[in-house]
Amino acid sequence: MTLPGPLAKQPVGRTRLSRATVEEHQRERILTAAIAVFAKRGFQQTSIDNIVAAAKTSVGSFYGLFKGKGDCFLHCYERIVSRARRDIEALLPEDAGWPERASAALGGILGLLEEDPMAARIVFVEAQTAGCEGLARYEQTIDSVLPALRGGRSLSAGGESLPANLEEATAAGVAWLLHERLVSGSGAGSRELLPELAAIVIGPYVGEAEARRLARS
Repeated sequence: MTLPGPLAKQPVGRTRLSRATVEEHQRERILTAAIAVFAKRGFQQTSIDNIVAAAKTSVGSFYGLFKGKGDCFLHCYERIVSRARRDIEALLPEDAGWPERASAALGGILGLLEEDPMAARIVFVEAQTAGCEGLARYEQTIDSVLPALRGGRSLSAGGESLPANLEEATAAGVAWLLHERLVSGSGAGSRELLPELAAIVIGPYVGEAEARRLARS
């Protein structure tokens, strides 16, 4: 039997990983360790030595993948936000209306706080202390949800008369509530906040009672 070309070239009993594959494994290990370190120590109190020790790697390997602590933090942030978006999108019912999808999205965000409070802390707490680039990235994340929030205006008879900055205030208010919860403790029991957040986010468009009903359904 003749093996396919790529397999035939491999030494018997030994598979050689590519440089890119090795670097990707190394990057993932460092990012996983860095998320825990940043969340526990805070961005300002974290050093590269802390990250390297937690990842069980070398300073040289770290600098081979990241420009410095700030760059590593931004990679951690992007990794968390990208995964959270994928997870939340998977929860959204495709054929449902805006209120149901908004409620599901809020539930997904609260699920992140409960299931991975360290990752949530990176997004809602530490990003605001991670220098100009960290703060800018945090603000971009908040701004990215505004178009989806404005979708609720079409459901309200007085949608056009709602305050022009309603969505900005709503997003900032929810982020602040999550920030305070993470700073004061952990993410445990965060899903219990869903009716309250639904009233804040969905209530202005469909009424508070309906928003709370959706959160309980």
